[in-house]
Amino acid sequence: MAKTGFQSEWFDEPPYRDEGFVPYSFRDKTYALWCGIAGIGDRPPLLVLHGGPGGNHHNLVPFQALAVERAVVFYDQLGCGNSERPNDPSLWTAERYFEEVAAVREGLGLECYHLAGHSWGTTLAAGFAQKHPEGIITLSLHSPILSFPRYVEKVVPRLKASLPGRAAQIIDDFELKGVGGGKEYDAAVMEFVRRHVVRTWPFPEPMKRLLAGRNPQIHNVMVKSQSELNILGNLKDVDVSKGLKNLTAPVLLTAGRLDLCTPDFTAWHQSLVHHAEMHIIENSAHMTVMDQPAELVRIQRDFLRTHE
Repeated sequence: MAKTGFQSEWFDEPPYRDEGFVPYSFRDKTYALWCGIAGIGDRPPLLVLHGGPGGNHHNLVPFQALAVERAVVFYDQLGCGNSERPNDPSLWTAERYFEEVAAVREGLGLECYHLAGHSWGTTLAAGFAQKHPEGIITLSLHSPILSFPRYVEKVVPRLKASLPGRAAQIIDDFELKGVGGGKEYDAAVMEFVRRHVVRTWPFPEPMKRLLAGRNPQIHNVMVKSQSELNILGNLKDVDVSKGLKNLTAPVLLTAGRLDLCTPDFTAWHQSLVHHAEMHIIENSAHMTVMDQPAELVRIQRDFLRTHE
């Protein structure tokens, strides 16, 4: 597989002008959420929500390129990355995460801002925006997945059919029946990753940092499969797509040409919003921010400027 073109500076951890922890209270306990702010420009700030679940901000650091004209706020969700990691599986629900974003917004005093998410972060962004729309100038959804039932019904069969040989059967045998596993299963999952998750190979440093900092407990509770071709955890019934029609902020949708959140699936999201624009990024899979950072950042920058 050919390595896609990129510059190493896209992937350096940004020099945060402000870095620390925001308190978040839930069930009579207070947790610490890590936030890092890059840039001091005078344009409205951008709050970035990472994917996973159980991931962290590291693969999204190319958005630091926007910090020449605005503050770019990265944060690690509870249990993730640099944030506090309580050992409590009952915390890992979509609804609780929606409210967690409100604590970050309030803790940082974000009154008028842009909101962006990637992958699971788009579910989080859309769910939060429907509950707390105040102050959101625009909503950017990169590789969106706002309806897990539709993803499982409409998208997953096509993704499985795209895999060579017995790869899909090997994945299903292990994840749905507990049969097999081991090297054969790992190889089948890696085939899917290389086709539909990230095309840049070997992994760039932010992907390595993302993987090193993952919280597998969260992913297991919410997704419960390594491949993400079978959604067996508590995300399986989560659907925040119905509220898209009520959003008044302009919406940006992007996806990679070979994205597991396919162009057709992304177009379905666009059909639910009257004021959305969509871009398909060539030579890219799910991790567009890794495969084609310059193109994704250009699209994001133009969109933010247009709506300010």
